[in-house]
Amino acid sequence: MKNSTASGIILYAKRPGMTSFSSLGLIKKALQTGKVGHTGTLDSFAEGLLVVLVGKLTKLVPHITAADKTYQAVISFGKETDTLELSGEVIKTAPIPSKKQILEVLPQFFGNIQQIPPLYSALHIDGKRASDIARSGKEVEMPSRPVTINSLEMLDYSENEGIGVFQVSCSKGTYIRSLARDIAKAAGSCAHLVALRRIKVGAFSLDDAVFENSLGDFDINSKGCTEQKCEPYTEKDLQLVRDNLQPLTPQMAAVCGLKTSTLISKYSSDFFTGKPLRKKWFDSSLAEGENAVFSEDGSFAGIIKYSEDRLKYGFVIKPGNE
Repeated sequence: MKNSTASGIILYAKRPGMTSFSSLGLIKKALQTGKVGHTGTLDSFAEGLLVVLVGKLTKLVPHITAADKTYQAVISFGKETDTLELSGEVIKTAPIPSKKQILEVLPQFFGNIQQIPPLYSALHIDGKRASDIARSGKEVEMPSRPVTINSLEMLDYSENEGIGVFQVSCSKGTYIRSLARDIAKAAGSCAHLVALRRIKVGAFSLDDAVFENSLGDFDINSKGCTEQKCEPYTEKDLQLVRDNLQPLTPQMAAVCGLKTSTLISKYSSDFFTGKPLRKKWFDSSLAEGENAVFSEDGSFAGIIKYSEDRLKYGFVIKPGNE
């Protein structure tokens, strides 16, 4: 049955060894709906926070996907793989850098930088996935693109093993695999990721995610999983998902980074039938930029854009329309 009217946000802890898409199977089953979208893909070997939108809130996916993200990564220095993570083939070796060498180069990666994405990625070149082109044996030149590193720190490092734990806060589109490669290169070495955990998406935290306690500790001994594990869902798992589905409230919208405004009830019919927008339809909280609109009963009504004294519809969620 795929006709549920479930709608809301759920913070979900993805386990390593599954794709982000396959991880949503439990949520779809629990809520009996196919209208589920996540905000930012995690590689199969990686784990951590997925902000999942259900039902009518899937329209908000682009808004949350654009948020900054925070990761913890275990980087192994001295060997680089073709995929830049533990499942790939070793294509390069180099001396293991000292802790001092790594710390000296980290400031180079603060702020706005140019980054070349991994060859094995879902990015498209001339209409084809870069990873598919690479597997075919053809050479691919990945263009660099701008990303922003808000913070970057070393949490732990073993010089004997050449393995370190790092934490990075960055903009949408940043590849931590590429960052590991570039840090190592700057330090006169090479590297690949052996584990990756996403701990924040915007203001959302992994600590608040359902199944977070199933991930265990993340430290210098952590290792990602490259084999998909499909454990059967228990009724307890399904109920946990149902219990943790949260509605979009004005407070939650603010956590998503959205401004909020209230639609005055006497103008509801005009708004939901798509008549030209007027400022008088909304309360005094209407602000420049994108506004999440809520009816006076607190239900989410859609997104509008307010700029240079002009109003424009983003999208409208009619009452009862999932």
